[in-house]
Amino acid sequence: MNAEDSLKLARRFIGLPLEKRQLFLQALQKEGVDFSRFPIPAGVEVEDRQALSYAQQRMWFLWQLDPASGAYNLPGAVRLKGALSLDALERAFASLVARHETLRTVFQRQAHERLAQVAIEPSLAVEHLDLSSLSPIDREQAVNAAATRQSLLPFDLEQGPLLRVQLLKLDEQEHVLLLTLHHIVSDGWSMNVLIDEFIRFYDAHERNEAPQLPALAIQYSDYALWQRRWLEAGEQARQLAYWQARPGR
Repeated sequence: MNAEDSLKLARRFIGLPLEKRQLFLQALQKEGVDFSRFPIPAGVEVEDRQALSYAQQRMWFLWQLDPASGAYNLPGAVRLKGALSLDALERAFASLVARHETLRTVFQRQAHERLAQVAIEPSLAVEHLDLSSLSPIDREQAVNAAATRQSLLPFDLEQGPLLRVQLLKLDEQEHVLLLTLHHIVSDGWSMNVLIDEFIRFYDAHERNEAPQLPALAIQYSDYALWQRRWLEAGEQARQLAYWQARPGR
């Protein structure tokens, strides 16, 4: 089966009612076909398209237990040396938010108390903190204090944004960029991707050129839908049975 056929089957599978998905998955298993290797289709329009992934549901539950906690913040810091264009920096982050739906997503109750991930209008503002008047030792202490503060400051998952950016100016040729995201919209691997793409966007905007990044094939909401459809159709029960059968569980 070629990639195009696999994509068509995955799209068809997602649109089927539960009973037919269960039969579909059973038929694949009899043929020795692993559905986890099927591609993830983008933009499939179904009623529950904006429902959360299982991982996001866990994060939402934990946040509701303690909304004032920063335990699930993902902080990152980048030290920038050389002349810095504030305009290019802000445009780079605007490009990132436009590119990644998760960076402009919040989590809200809808009709019938259904929880959904909702894309909002971009509203990211880069906070600036000038530390250049401090002594070198005091500057580093202030950087550490700001990084700690940002890493612990809680997010509001219902209102967003769930990306926070602070730029610390040490002198004209040195800055520290603090990035903080909530784990419900990111992970450690994603943070590295965002930093890499930020650098590429920044370089392009500084040269007044259009960024040359390939379009994203899917957004996280596409993956969340694909995963739910697959697990609901029997994969979740199969995995649970496997671990229940393991000795010493």
